[in-house]
Parts: sequence; C-alpha cells; structure tokens
Amino acid sequence: MNKIYPEIISGELQLGINWVNIFKIPLVIVLVGVLLYSFLLVLKVKILVDTVDSEGNKRMLLLAYLNLLVTLSTTIIGTLIILLG
Repeated sequence: MNKIYPEIISGELQLGINWVNIFKIPLVIVLVGVLLYSFLLVLKVKILVDTVDSEGNKRMLLLAYLNLLVTLSTTIIGTLIILLG
C-alpha cells in the first residue's frame, strides 16, 4: 500500500486493460450457443423421426446424438482452454 501512493502522486501509475480476458466471455457465450444449437437439432430430428416413418430414421437420430456428443465434448474442452489460457 505504501508503494502505490508515490506512483499515484507522481503520475507514473499506468492502468492497463487485459484484452485477452475481455474476449474470453464472448467466446464462452458462442460455445454455449453452439451447444444449444446442437441440442435443438437433436430435438428437431427426434420430432421428425416420430412424425415421419422412413428407413433412415434410426440413422438420423444416431447422427444427431453423435453430433450432440461431439459438440458437447468440444465445447467443454474449448471452454477449459479459453478459461485456463
């Protein structure tokens, strides 16, 4: 505390903005948005599978769940990298 007063009085105190931390929050919000979009895709496909009878229904649902799993894992890894980096 004693060292900061002379810096304030002399005008040598330089407050800086860490731009990296400012961009972390929007990146995490974008990753959560991508995860939400993937979850909504699963819901759309599930409704479509229940509505229309087709041969590829199981395959579409499996691919949608696979997409959700990959998106979930990459979102978690990406968020950890952003927050720890």
